[in-house]
Amino acid sequence: MTKKPLSALFDAVHHGKFDFNDFMNGCIEDNYDVIAAGPAAHRRKIFRPNKKFKAYHTFLKAFVIEYLPINGDIVFSYRKGFSAYDAVAKHRRSKYFFQADIASFFGNIERSLVKKTILAAKDECPVLDIEDSIERLLDLMCIDDSLPIGFPASAPISNAILFDFDNAFSQFCKTRELIFTRYSDDIVVSSETKDHMSGLEQEITRLLQRYVSEKLHLNSSKTRYFQVGGRIKILGMMILPNGKITIDSKLKEDMEVLLFHHLNDKKSFIEIAKGDEETGLDKLTGYLNYANSIDSNYLSKLRKKFGATTIDILMHRSLAKK
Repeated sequence: MTKKPLSALFDAVHHGKFDFNDFMNGCIEDNYDVIAAGPAAHRRKIFRPNKKFKAYHTFLKAFVIEYLPINGDIVFSYRKGFSAYDAVAKHRRSKYFFQADIASFFGNIERSLVKKTILAAKDECPVLDIEDSIERLLDLMCIDDSLPIGFPASAPISNAILFDFDNAFSQFCKTRELIFTRYSDDIVVSSETKDHMSGLEQEITRLLQRYVSEKLHLNSSKTRYFQVGGRIKILGMMILPNGKITIDSKLKEDMEVLLFHHLNDKKSFIEIAKGDEETGLDKLTGYLNYANSIDSNYLSKLRKKFGATTIDILMHRSLAKK
């Protein structure tokens, strides 16, 4: 690999459309909005970048973040060609399960941790002057000393942040014959037997704090052990007794209610969608395409129940709008 200066890579990508001097020295605060999301008790800040700032992050992803190592056998979040389905599918034949998520994950990924992760992979990065530019790159990627939710670079960075943890915990699971996958801050472990399934939360916390940050710990309210015989719901998907994966029954119910009123009562459809007709149709399109990616047999049932033409028009609606 021939390394090149950051300026040369930037100009080769943007051909003068964006100014490298602005990329390196311009005001950052003018390039994003902050919105609040979630229930009042758990309100989160979402950072929404403008078009120029998205382009800057796309450039950073292509020439810096893409070269950060991840454990591709374990991590399925924010990767092209993979989804939460892949993280769940590895557990489809198991009988005993553990699921947890990392509390305040993005908020606890500090600037210093991002810097350490990027510089650890500097030899693989095509940017010749990465060390000279690192502080400015961190300014572009971090807000108030942490990784913000909503910036395009934040999600893939979060995958790489946990690289050493993923490797260490994966090795631990292999010694116990456990299956381990991760989707962003969601950790799933399973086994065909109950042996060695105890004490996982303590081991995960120990390894997170050893290999990543002492601030990281599991969310106790979302940590659970469960087994076949009960409801096997992981990352919003259901594992059926035969090992087949389908979408959650509540989502199926919501989808079918929307479809019924879309065909029979437009006024009720708009009320249920909690917006206007366009909002409701967008929601249905998203639901149907998600269902198709998880369980195509269920989508076939919807075609029989509501009409194949109706389903297909809704599914391809997003393409027709482009």
